[in-house]
Formats: sequence, structure tokens, C-alpha cells
Amino acid sequence: MVEAVARHGFASTTIRELVTLAGVSKSTFYEHFEGKEDCFLSTFDAIMAQLTQEVGEAYEGAGDARERLLRALDRFTAIVDERPEAVAFVTVDSLTLGAAAVARREKAWEAFEAVARRHLSPAGAGAEVSELTVRAVVAGTTGVIYRCLRAGRSEDLQGLVEPLIDWAFSYRQPDSEAVRAAVAAAERPSAPLPVRDSTAVLPAWEEPPDSPRSRSQLSQQERIIRAAIRVVVERGYEALSIPAISATAGTSNQTFYENFKSKRDAFLAGYESVSAGALGQTSAALERAEDGPEAVGLALRALSECIAANELYARLAFFELAAAGPPALDRADETMDLLVSILERAKGEGEREEPLPHVVLEATAAGIWSVIQREIAHDRRHSLPEVAGELARIAVAPLGGG
Repeated sequence: MVEAVARHGFASTTIRELVTLAGVSKSTFYEHFEGKEDCFLSTFDAIMAQLTQEVGEAYEGAGDARERLLRALDRFTAIVDERPEAVAFVTVDSLTLGAAAVARREKAWEAFEAVARRHLSPAGAGAEVSELTVRAVVAGTTGVIYRCLRAGRSEDLQGLVEPLIDWAFSYRQPDSEAVRAAVAAAERPSAPLPVRDSTAVLPAWEEPPDSPRSRSQLSQQERIIRAAIRVVVERGYEALSIPAISATAGTSNQTFYENFKSKRDAFLAGYESVSAGALGQTSAALERAEDGPEAVGLALRALSECIAANELYARLAFFELAAAGPPALDRADETMDLLVSILERAKGEGEREEPLPHVVLEATAAGIWSVIQREIAHDRRHSLPEVAGELARIAVAPLGGG
């Protein structure tokens, strides 16, 4: 399974290929697994068990918290060098299963979260570190590993260990003035966007793509785009096919090919349209704010409100997008870059004498994104604005001195 997924991804892996690579029969495969997804998740569990054991062994032993964590993260990065395909399987490829792998991923990182919780909340270390912060630290660290693997620069990881440890320990500091300013801004509801002329509003995404209104107000290309999104939302990306898109749009397969080369192209066009509309308020909040921690708080509040109000975007961005493979992961990385740019708006506002390493911004952005995903996965999407203040704290705390 690791070899096949490394070659061309989970979606294109077949059971025939798996049994050929393994040198077993199909009947033997089905004695152990219900299907391809079950085999993938079992492989994920096996890799994570070995990873947890090896990193745990490096963590145990003499030394203070920093020394032990350095040893553990050093071992993690060494495993990336030794078994890059296996680490990519759990940090990159598992994302392509969408919602099916969320619970597995959460459970897999529990041991690492327990270690982070132990060292980020010791007695006398200042304010108690929240559970959301603990999750952000672990997810942010693995997010940096993900980005290095995707960019083909795993050799950079060794040099990022110490900055990541410093970043994690920055959350032990009491709130700075910058943090308090960001939190206060994030706890205020966003100013509403100007109301658009209702005559220019297209049919809602919930409108069937083949309805009379859609046929009269949307082009064939727009109906195909909406049909692709509708199939994915109702049945998942695995069920997406050109005949399914054409049937939902009320068009022919020939019409589809006149507009798109593949089902993925149609889906990604739909995602970009949904994303542009959903993130409009976040961009507007950034445009209205001057640089500083308040800008970060305002943007994270707007982002939280946007996701809370837009179930379609939440479903696509956090669960279905990655299932479309590498080009879709590129789109997800672009969203992460947007978060990094939000964090950059607060750079230089703290008491730091030296510039913050860029890896800290990447880790913080990945941590925030993962926290939001977990809130959505546990049916707390509508409550996201209530945790915007905590997201702002996660964003700005590393910018302080110390």
C-alpha cells in the first residue's frame, strides 16, 4: 500500500495492484481487509504505531523538557530521511481520504499531544495552556513536515528542530500586550460587508444545476461546475465521474469535454469559486485594518464567521479538497499561504529583537487550520466565532519576546 500510494496516490491505487505488489491473491487480501480504504487505514495505524514507539523511546531518558523534546523531534526528522514514503503516507497521503481519515488522524497524534500538554502547562509557567493550543502545536509541527515533504526539501527539517521547539515553548509565556490586542479584536463581531445589488446575485449553490432558474441564469460551464460540487458534497469525491456531473448538470458528456479536460478540473474550478466567495469577508477585514496584532485578530474573526456560516466551503476546504490529489493539495497550500500572510501582518509588533523564523509562521498557520478542522469534524462549526479569540492567541503569542 505504501509503495502504490507513493507511485500515484490513493485514488488511483487498485486492489489488483496491491495484491500484485504484495505477491498474494485477492482472496488472501479479503481475508485481512474489507477493501482498499480499510487496507489504507490499517497501514496508517501500523506506521503511526512504529513512529510513536521510536519517537517515544528517544523522548524517554535523562534531561530537562527541552533536551527530551529535542531528542524526540530529532528522531522524528531522522525517520523522515530513513523512510520518507512512510512518513509522507501518514502526513500527506492520509489527507486525500478526506473525512474518512479524520478520526484516525486525531487518535494517532494523541500520544504526541499528551507530551506537549505535559511540558506546555507545568506549574508556575504562567497562564494555563489551552487544549486548542496543545493541538495547534502538534498539528503545526507535523504541518511543517508535510510542507517540507511536498516541496521535496526534507533535508531542511533538521535545521528546523530548534526553531520549532522554541515556538512550542513560546506558548508558556503570559499574554503580552500584542496578544491581548489580537484577542480583543477577534472577540468583536466583524463589520458587515456592503450589500450587493440583488439583481446581480446568481442562484444559490443549493439551487439544482439543471433547474429552470439555473438554466436561464447560468452558463453551461457554470452549471457543470456546480454539478461537480453537488456530486462531491452529496456522495464524496470518490463518486465523482463525468457521467454523474453531466446528469446532474442536465448536459451531455460532449458538452462537458467542450468546457473541461477532466472531472478534477471541473471540481477545482468549483472549489475556487466557492472559496473566493467564502473568503471575501476575511480579505475585506485585512484591507480595512492597519498592520499589527489587531489585524490578525480581525482577520481570524472574519475567517471563523465565514466558515461558521458557509457549510459548503467548510465541507470542501477541510474534507473533500485533498481527495482530488496533488493539484488539489496545491490549492490547500495556497490557503495556508493566505494564513501565513495574515500572520505576517503582526510581525515586528512584539518585543523580539530578531525577525521571527518563517517556519514559525508556517507552523502557526498549520496549527490554526488543524484546530478549525477538528472543531468542524466534531460538529462545532457554528461555534467557531467563539474560539476566534483563542485562535488569535495561538497566532500572536510566538511574536512576543522571551
